[in-house]
Amino acid sequence: MESLLGALLVLVLRIMDVSLGTIRVLYAVRGQRLLAAGLGLFESLIFIFAISRVISAHGDVYKMIAYAAGFASGNYVGITLERWIGSGWIMVRLISRQKSAELAKALHESGFGITTLWGKGHEMDVAVLFVVAPRRRGDEIVERVRQIDPETFITTDSVNKVTGGYTARVAPPSSVRK
Repeated sequence: MESLLGALLVLVLRIMDVSLGTIRVLYAVRGQRLLAAGLGLFESLIFIFAISRVISAHGDVYKMIAYAAGFASGNYVGITLERWIGSGWIMVRLISRQKSAELAKALHESGFGITTLWGKGHEMDVAVLFVVAPRRRGDEIVERVRQIDPETFITTDSVNKVTGGYTARVAPPSSVRK
């Protein structure tokens, strides 16, 4: 029973340290050095505690399996947590053959800044709409666009830094307190 409880502890510790590591890397990529360093401190402390439990067990198979399972689970949990946190910014590019003006109007009314450029598509000239928005509002943009024009070509990318210009508020206009 003691071996199984030890394995459970190792599993939980690994889920915690790998989750922190996943989030730490994402913040580091976004240039948030201080936050990434702080997360790294806690990640490494938890890792040292977990690995010492496995090494001191001298071949305890349950702890070894828990260590590996914690690593796999920690990746899943870390990515899930980071999506839930939804920090940062995204760039959304929209290409609509017929309804670019309607899309721009609807998104602007939802509080998003829109920049429109004209380009040549395969069959016709098209408008390319650019929207820089808080990442947590990305699904809202895609859903709104799909309601208006399900054929719109949509791409999104992470943005590391945003300064100046008109950017959307984090919350939709209807939930902003006045």
